[in-house]
Amino acid sequence: MGSAVYYIPQDGGHAGMAEKLRSFLADLDLPWVKSNSKIGVKVHWGEPGNITFLPSDYAKATVSTLIEKGATPFLFDTTTLYHGDRRDPVDNLWTAHRHGFGYNETGAPVLVGDGISGKDIVELPVPGNPTNQKSVKVASLVNYVDGIVTVSHFKGHMASGFGGAIKNIAMGMASRATKQVMHAEVIPELKQAKCTGCGVCVRICPENAIAMFDEYPKVDRNKCVGCAECIAMCPEGAYRILWSTTPEKFLEKMVETATAVCDRLSGRMLHIEILANITPECDCMSRPMEPLTSDLGILVSADPVAIDAASCDIFNGAEPLENTQIRKNRGDYILQLFPSIPYRYQFEYAGSLGASSGEYELIVVK
Repeated sequence: MGSAVYYIPQDGGHAGMAEKLRSFLADLDLPWVKSNSKIGVKVHWGEPGNITFLPSDYAKATVSTLIEKGATPFLFDTTTLYHGDRRDPVDNLWTAHRHGFGYNETGAPVLVGDGISGKDIVELPVPGNPTNQKSVKVASLVNYVDGIVTVSHFKGHMASGFGGAIKNIAMGMASRATKQVMHAEVIPELKQAKCTGCGVCVRICPENAIAMFDEYPKVDRNKCVGCAECIAMCPEGAYRILWSTTPEKFLEKMVETATAVCDRLSGRMLHIEILANITPECDCMSRPMEPLTSDLGILVSADPVAIDAASCDIFNGAEPLENTQIRKNRGDYILQLFPSIPYRYQFEYAGSLGASSGEYELIVVK
């Protein structure tokens, strides 16, 4: 039998679903959440310009339950590798407050997990027999907290196929150095037929790795760090990922990072995954996107691999909205969006490191 994954089906809007989450968490036995314990709540407060990131209702519900159990919670995220308002720690905090994740809205303080310099990190060993990284560098708060609750937004992702708990832990808690290691396989390739020569990619590249030549941008691959900002920001969709090796390498490094964090906090983590505002791309995209399906509900589990596997299955069984990129009769939705990404490989690789392989028992919450 697999790991328990609790499913709260969609019934109402964000505020109503957040209240259902609060009620469920209140009855959940979490022995590591006790009087005065410091509990980090890992969230993503969205990139400026994005309108489909999760509202703070779910963070507030989580925080209020932790406080009721006697804990002292705080919200956190880390700085980004790519250019934008979440790269600088202070700007990152301003973004959190502008998007409704301040103390007044959630009842908890907000901090940047890798510190005001972006260098408040610790090195963790990767358990098992990892293929790529024997150790990873992550936010040092993993050595400070009594536990972590992740609140993850399920949606598509250009490099991993989808984003959920694994990605929220790995990319969301890694240092910039480890983020760069994970992105090392990602190389932007220009589809010149779609390019209008607008120069957006040149202006936003954080490493000045793109310059205009003969009316078209050209990427200097010696300078490129693989942050994929140009792919995300191109208004014409003229860039795609040219994998330097294989997509599996990115998935492996992501799983290695998440597994190291989960191993350090073994028995002291809970994962919440919200299947709402399910867009083709992640909340790091600084542009509006349309959802692919209606909102589907909330999952809760102590197993990040199992909760991601269950989320994928529920999403793949949903009815697509009209005029989206997915079709009911064409098979797996995530593969329809990203046919080159074998996204389920991350579950298999997690199992090889001694973590869960994604087997789960779905328990519907009445």
